[in-house]
Amino acid sequence: MKINTHKTFLINIILVTGILVSGISFAQPGIMKIGFDIDDTVLYSRYVFQDAPRDKNNHLDFGWVNSRDRELSIPIAPTITLVRYFHLNGHEVYFITARSGENGHFVAEYLSDVVGFDVKEGINLFFSPKEKIDGNKFTTKHKVMKYLDLDMYYGDSDSDIMAAIKADVYPIRIVRHHSSVKQYSSNYFGNTLLKDKSIKTPFNSHDLKLFYDANVGMFGESIYPILWDGPEEDKVERSKIPTDVGD
Repeated sequence: MKINTHKTFLINIILVTGILVSGISFAQPGIMKIGFDIDDTVLYSRYVFQDAPRDKNNHLDFGWVNSRDRELSIPIAPTITLVRYFHLNGHEVYFITARSGENGHFVAEYLSDVVGFDVKEGINLFFSPKEKIDGNKFTTKHKVMKYLDLDMYYGDSDSDIMAAIKADVYPIRIVRHHSSVKQYSSNYFGNTLLKDKSIKTPFNSHDLKLFYDANVGMFGESIYPILWDGPEEDKVERSKIPTDVGD
């Protein structure tokens, strides 16, 4: 059978054009995938971890922790505002925590009430506990970030920022409330509360202020500039401090 090359060429042009138009019509319309850490980013959970039971090996009971947020945790208002902004403007919001997942449905239910939309395990809430390698604990959040193909990730800890960088996700640091820094200062700009600097922990509280003022962290990450005032009792305690202290 004789092939009409001109007709075949036209058919190919039509097919290619159709594919291109189809691709343009169904391309992502600028929807972003935004991830958030939970503890000290979305929730001030200091009281939960402070009261949490531990076993004889000093391991936290995360089943207890995950069932106590409604009772003991406090939503961090500036971050909640961000979460709602992204969600209401059509972007996809995910929560990734280093907690283990026992009783995780309690976390999902509480977050749903706090942010105003459905949060479900394995859909937009992921538990990603650290793994131990040669005696040291390392984050696994980067694996979830890659799986979700996130665009940005907000977190307070050094490991949050490192996980985002490993996953090729844009990292943004949420400033940890000063009372949380005081309770557990490690994994936050190294450890700025140690009296003596070392190669392993080279930054002190003065350096931390420099990072804050510049809105850039130790890994080159952005620092979110809107800070949380803290729980009411903290405000009361701070109001009792003489204004000339430290002057």
